[in-house]
Order: sequence, then structure tokens, then C-alpha cells
Amino acid sequence: MRGGALCPAARLLWCLLVSAVSPLGAQAPVRTRDVGFATVDYSNGLTLGALTLTETLALERASGSLFATGLVSLFNDGRWSMQGGLTGSRFSAPIAAGGILRPWFRAVRGELSLNTTSTAQQGFMPTLQLLSQARLHLLADDYSMRGGAAITRTFDGFAWRTTVLGDAGGWARVGDAVVSYTATPMQLQYGDVLGDNEATVSWSRGRVTYDASLGVRLGEAQQGTAGWGSLTTTWSLRAGALATASVGSYPIDLIQGLPGGRYAAFALRLPTGGLKALRARPARPLAPPPPERPELPITERLALVIGPPLDSLSLREVRVWAPGIRTVELLGDFTEWVPVPLIRQPNGEWRGYYHVTPGIHRINLRLNREEFDVPVNLAKVKDEFTGDVGLIIVR
Repeated sequence: MRGGALCPAARLLWCLLVSAVSPLGAQAPVRTRDVGFATVDYSNGLTLGALTLTETLALERASGSLFATGLVSLFNDGRWSMQGGLTGSRFSAPIAAGGILRPWFRAVRGELSLNTTSTAQQGFMPTLQLLSQARLHLLADDYSMRGGAAITRTFDGFAWRTTVLGDAGGWARVGDAVVSYTATPMQLQYGDVLGDNEATVSWSRGRVTYDASLGVRLGEAQQGTAGWGSLTTTWSLRAGALATASVGSYPIDLIQGLPGGRYAAFALRLPTGGLKALRARPARPLAPPPPERPELPITERLALVIGPPLDSLSLREVRVWAPGIRTVELLGDFTEWVPVPLIRQPNGEWRGYYHVTPGIHRINLRLNREEFDVPVNLAKVKDEFTGDVGLIIVR
């Protein structure tokens, strides 16, 4: 039972996280709550079902990020398991690409990250994993590449083990889809060398988002090859809720000694961590009609509009047309140039709510947490750092 339903629940957690980020902005922690069910057929012959509850907390800055998660699983045989994780990343400032990189990439950026995860299961020894990693990112407008290395110390309930890992991969936009590839060569403490290779593709159609992956493991420890894959579908529901269904398989975790398996899972993300938005509300008194909402030009990629004020503090709706992008963040003079997240909508639109006073503002977008771009429907001017920003008049 080691590992419980953690792997399918973790896959659902990731898909839900990239599909909906709370519009609180980067200066406030983003908290989410997911409930779900998973059934897993483990490679050790055990089949279990589990109810899952997941809490997450994310904090992002232009120079780094912090992500914490906790997962509790209650199995149909009466036993339970818990998993917790904490990941912190620190990014260097982008450096303009030069030399042989200049024709292909716009900038270079470094990253240092630390990660710790732990598990506890009823009737089994706990596990603990510590990972430190260094990576270099080569950035372009429609694609990116990276490479790096990591070292892991793992306590599997009996002894500490050391694993050395590599990391190489990248992503590219192909039409409205985002395609990515990751290769992770590793050398286990007992000498075996192997490598995991995984390709993923994400795309949206209407109110539905799809994420598919295929992976293969090559190396001595596997005595040949092993393959896995998954398909995850995410629907946008009423009142800001999201539903995700996933089927697939995952390989044996040779580092922590956890079994692989085949799974089917379903999860529901509750809006703002609770059910308040889903409850019936009393009828409101009649009020004047709201100000006219501007149309978002969907014929132009990366178009941006800012709506009229929604309250006395100039809270406004910001919308961006960016189909096929994994993450979109907004930054400008009204955010003190700190990137703040927008929420992905199923139709290719991104949305957020921020306080924007009337006047002329400078604004920019950060795509996939890496490259910067100016909305195409705004006037483009140079900033103080030899980059480009867009000008928008807010009334």
C-alpha cells in the first residue's frame, strides 16, 4: 500500500493548479482545496480506492516562488496515508543571449531550487526526500530549453540513499497547443543507471482543457524498457469550480521504493477553498445596470482589455486572449512591476481582478513564467531597461 493513491492525486493536483490560479495577486498567498476519489491497481498486486483531500498554498514573485501542499487519503480498507511537500525556487535576472545563442534565444536565466517531501502511511514506515537542483533556462518567444542537475537524499523507512539526477527538456507552442519534453537521467546509490523520458501536450476546446502524456524508462534497473501514459480532462463548472478526470499509469519510484500502478481518478476544486460560492443567495435589490464591458478581440493573440471600475476602489476586470499558453501573468505600474497571475478560462481567455486607477498605465505580460511580451493591441514603447512595455489609457 506504500504510496497509496498519491501519484494519481498528485497528477490531478497539477492539472487543476495550472487551470485555475486565484486572482489574489502575487503579493498574497494563493490557497486552494481539492476533494477527489481515485482507484489504483498497484504493480505489487494490490488494488485500492481512496477518498482524497488536498490543500495547497502558493506564493510567487518575479525572482522566485514557494509552493506547499498537503494530501490526506482514506482507503476503502480503513487505512490512511498522508503526504506533504515544500518547494522553493530562486531565479536570476534574465540576461540577454549572446554569441551562438543569440539567433535562437532571447535571454538566459538561472534557477536554484530546494524541495522536501514526506509520506506517512498507517502500518508502514515513513519516508522523507530532500532534493537540491540547479538549472539554466534558454528563453525564446515561442519555445524554451533547459538543462541542469540535482542530488537527492531519500530515507525509505530503513536507511538513507543518495541519487544523482540530470534534467534536460523544453517546451514549444504548436498552434493552440503547448508541447513539452523532459529527460531525467539518474544514477541510483547501488550503481544502476537509467533515464526517464516524458512528452506532454496540452490544449483547450471550448470549456474543456486536455493534458496528455507519454513516458518511457530506459536503463539497467528496469531490465529493458517500461512505458506509461495518462490523459486528463478539465471542465469549467459554475461558480468558479473545476472538475478533473484522469486515467493512466505511472512507473515504479525507484528512488523512494514506491510501487507503480494504473489508476482512474476524479477531483473537484472548490472555489476559494470552500462551497460558499455554490450556495443559494438571497435575491438582491434592483441596482443600476453595470458599466459596459469592453469586447476582447479574439482575432489577435495576446490582446488585452481592462474593464470599467466594479467598486469605489477601482477594482477592474483584466482579460487577455492567449490560447495555448500554460500560464499568463500581468505586471505593470499598478502592480509595482510584480507579476500577478491571471485565471485560465476554457475558451483561451485569461482573467483577473485588480485595482487600476484611471489614467495612463504601463503594462506587460509574462508567459509560462519565463518570457515577457507586450499585448498586441497596445502602443509599444521602450522602458528603462531596453525592453518593451505597452501603454493603455484607463478611464
